[in-house]
Amino acid sequence: MALGPLIFLAVLALVHHPRMVSDDTDLATLHRLQEHEKLMQTEMGRLQVELDQKGWSWDPSQGREDSVRLDQAAEDGTWDGWHYVGLIILILFGCCRHTMEKEPCYDSSTDSSGTDTNEEDEDEDEEEDDDDADVDMEPDLHATKQRVLEAFYEHHIEAETHDLASMCDFVEAFVNDLLEACRNALPHQNTLPLLENCIGVDSAFEGWHTRKGPKAFGVLVPVLAPKGHSFHVETDDSDSSPSKHGHIVVEMECMCKREKLLGDVVCFLHHPEYEPSKDRQGAFLMHVLCSSSHLDVEKTIHWFQALVGKAWGSISPKYNLELVPQPSNTACRLKLVFKSGRSIFVDIILGVQQGDSLVFLATQGAERDHLTGTMWQRSFVVQELLFFKWASQRAPEESCHLKCLQILIYLKESSLPDGRASVLTNYHYKTCLMHLLLLRPLSDWGPEAIAPRIQDILLYAHTALQEKYLKHFLIGNIALPIQIPMPKALRSATPSNLFRHLEQAPSLYAEAMREFVEVVDQVRSLWSESEE
Repeated sequence: MALGPLIFLAVLALVHHPRMVSDDTDLATLHRLQEHEKLMQTEMGRLQVELDQKGWSWDPSQGREDSVRLDQAAEDGTWDGWHYVGLIILILFGCCRHTMEKEPCYDSSTDSSGTDTNEEDEDEDEEEDDDDADVDMEPDLHATKQRVLEAFYEHHIEAETHDLASMCDFVEAFVNDLLEACRNALPHQNTLPLLENCIGVDSAFEGWHTRKGPKAFGVLVPVLAPKGHSFHVETDDSDSSPSKHGHIVVEMECMCKREKLLGDVVCFLHHPEYEPSKDRQGAFLMHVLCSSSHLDVEKTIHWFQALVGKAWGSISPKYNLELVPQPSNTACRLKLVFKSGRSIFVDIILGVQQGDSLVFLATQGAERDHLTGTMWQRSFVVQELLFFKWASQRAPEESCHLKCLQILIYLKESSLPDGRASVLTNYHYKTCLMHLLLLRPLSDWGPEAIAPRIQDILLYAHTALQEKYLKHFLIGNIALPIQIPMPKALRSATPSNLFRHLEQAPSLYAEAMREFVEVVDQVRSLWSESEE
């Protein structure tokens, strides 16, 4: 009877032997295995209870008696254990059969999709191979474009601007010497505008000058009101659109106390009967430079031009060059001709500071609007200069942002006939670059990224032209770095549209698009050389 339970367990093991699976077990197979394990545990518990109820337990003393009987049977030459051998062979055969049986490495749920999965794997491998090939080709093409653009820059631009920094230093020193001579040329009791030292502005001092032929250097000279007078800036700003222009009102102030204590001034406010003599030119500011009570642009420029001509004679021996004044109604334009035959142009722009900000009302602005009478143009040249310095300090060493702008400006100027003004100006391209310097991380402007960054500038300009809307970089730009000083009212104002005139004049818009297409075609021709 003891053999019955053993046989039953052997048959149960053969029937319920779990199928072999691979390590990649899906959820359905795992669930079946867990149910099978619970069933086996339940069955084993039931059998154990049945054995206990029948009294089939192991007794040590009985075991010793059975051993003695077995030993005696062995001594008699008879052995009654062949049924145990048969049972063991049966169990081993069942185990070997299941071990040698070939089981798939996945369950039935994956049979139908096996072929599709293999095909998808093959397709993915082919796509990865194609992508690897494209990646291998793209760096080569990018490197070729980079070499072509670098060679173009070195040949056409760098050769002409290699001494730009030293020339900027010379121009600033020269203009400051000239301004000092102008101050000395004014009378002691002067009531004409006071001239401060110059500030280098525009393309040369910002680092992206490209102009062919004689280079032009722009400097801003802040103008202060003389003793007994004050300047008040008037602009027609509104919440919707800050004004691009303004007026400068000249007012007289009481100087009676200073007149009594020092005697170096006359209070014209309380002495209207005073008639200026030849050597005391007190009322000349109101009489010579103003229209009504407003400072006149053309009168101020012509006065300064005459003053420069008088002052040049005192410093000309110091400089081995010839100074030739050029006609202009918005700047004091000077041509400096060196003994070597080389020549440069210097544009001296006069400006009145608006309050304690670095915003000026100037005789000439970045957009070069035609100013007449008492209308002065609002200028942000100082903020733009500070922004380019801010960007250069944070961009990678030898960053490409200025090179990109120089290449585009050079191509634009090369496509224009001599003497013809362009609708799409350098300031428009410069504005696109300044916007991108804030939109893209400065780390993207490394020296190796000339080609993609030029493409970014062109895409930005193209979008602005299509929409006929190019935001002013400084007005209404809340993302402007805090290091760039801007009045709060202008920082939070509605941005001005630099393409507003294109929206109002279809002919100008068509001409601007034509100029832009010419620049794009020239860039494509450079890139086609790299592909060849």
